[in-house]
Amino acid sequence: MARSERLAAGSASPSALPGTLRPTRPPRMTRAAADVAAVAWASFLAACAASLIAFAIFDPGRLAEASEVIDHIDRMAGYGLGFLFFWVIGLVAGGLSVLLIRSSRREARQQATTGALD
Repeated sequence: MARSERLAAGSASPSALPGTLRPTRPPRMTRAAADVAAVAWASFLAACAASLIAFAIFDPGRLAEASEVIDHIDRMAGYGLGFLFFWVIGLVAGGLSVLLIRSSRREARQQATTGALD
């Protein structure tokens, strides 16, 4: 009886057959890695929206023409720098939010355990 016939008959599972690979689960992310990924993705989307709104109103080329300090930056560099600026602002805001949420939960857990012991 061939292996495919045994599988069809239900006599053996694919992982029980010699020479077959068992399906493995992908490794789970740690909580810190999940927090970093969530903050990075949310801040990226926020930077996209902020860039869309800001550059619909302001033209980086005209801003460079009006300024004496940044006269050597072209329009595309202005778009890129603006997007990076918005992304960093989103990263800082999201990172601080996660930090504050984690610290408040930690404090609540500590108060609950010390209150239970009193």
